[in-house]
Amino acid sequence: MSTSKHDFNSYFIASNVQSAVDIVDAIKAESVSENDIGTVSRDPQFKVAELPQADLSDKSKLPEALKRGALLGSGSGLLAGLLLTSFPVAGVTVGGAAILAMTAGGAALGSWSAGMIGVSENSELVQQLEDALENEKTIIFTNISDAEKERILMRLQPIAAAGELEFGKI
Repeated sequence: MSTSKHDFNSYFIASNVQSAVDIVDAIKAESVSENDIGTVSRDPQFKVAELPQADLSDKSKLPEALKRGALLGSGSGLLAGLLLTSFPVAGVTVGGAAILAMTAGGAALGSWSAGMIGVSENSELVQQLEDALENEKTIIFTNISDAEKERILMRLQPIAAAGELEFGKI
């Protein structure tokens, strides 16, 4: 069994391990490498099936939120500093160090507030996958093109017709 460390772009949810084996076979029939396939399941029968295991890392939106917050916050702080320099408030003189401090403060405040928003963001996909695992379904992750997806779904028509298959894009 290999362990995948690729970014997956698609997933299948199989209602049972035999359907998962059929799905993996259909994916492999499209010359997709086993390194581009990963599976995860809580089904007790999963351990005896020879399926490639998925190496799923926690993909949080927090780092992107922090970057956006820092960028917007530092821009706001810089703008505020430049405005105070251009239009001084009575008795307040702002120099280069104050502009730098306002830029850094704005970046810190922006990162903090965006981070709080990023942490609280809920993903419908994560919820769907968690529900599938709780119901002992098997999730097959893969990295396939749209053309491969169409051919794979055609091969899996009997499984899909029986209601034993779900497909989605990540």
